Amino acid sequence: MDKSAFPNADTEKMLSLPMGAISPLWLMFAGAATVGAAYFWSRTFFKQTNVEALFKAPEALTETTVELVETIVETVEAEAEVAIDVIEAAAETAADVIDEVVEAAPEPVQEVLAALAPEPVSVDDLTVLTGIGPKLAAALAERGVTRFAQIAAWTDDDIAGFDKDLKLMGRIGREAWIAQATRLAAH
Repeated sequence: MDKSAFPNADTEKMLSLPMGAISPLWLMFAGAATVGAAYFWSRTFFKQTNVEALFKAPEALTETTVELVETIVETVEAEAEVAIDVIEAAAETAADVIDEVVEAAPEPVQEVLAALAPEPVSVDDLTVLTGIGPKLAAALAERGVTRFAQIAAWTDDDIAGFDKDLKLMGRIGREAWIAQATRLAAH
């Protein structure tokens, strides 16, 4: 190289380095290329696809499949009805046997069995009411509230007590639990 062409030593040194390798423009070009490739492949791999069109079955096979499914459904329904009848018959038979055993027992045993017999308890799903979730339903059950009729019969004092006890901050009135419970208890 002709040293006289360069005005000073710094310029000569600067031009002798491989400028293209350390240029920030290469980083910009690489970033743009990466973004472009990512965009292209994401559009290619994530485009919507009609799966039914890809795996379309012949019409005859589809009709046969529908008929087969309908036959299976009818069979399952018939078997379920038979199973329900068998279970109901077994429950009636078991109840009759228990009644016969209780009647054959001596008088003091019958009195004890009558005292120990649990009262039939039916529980309503309180989570059906707007504003009552599983945790709140469990908290109400702990306090003896398990039926819509119980909530429908709440007085102002009951509402104030539950509101304070469960920290509901007026939700009972805002979400109209009494009206909802009254409507559901009637059904």
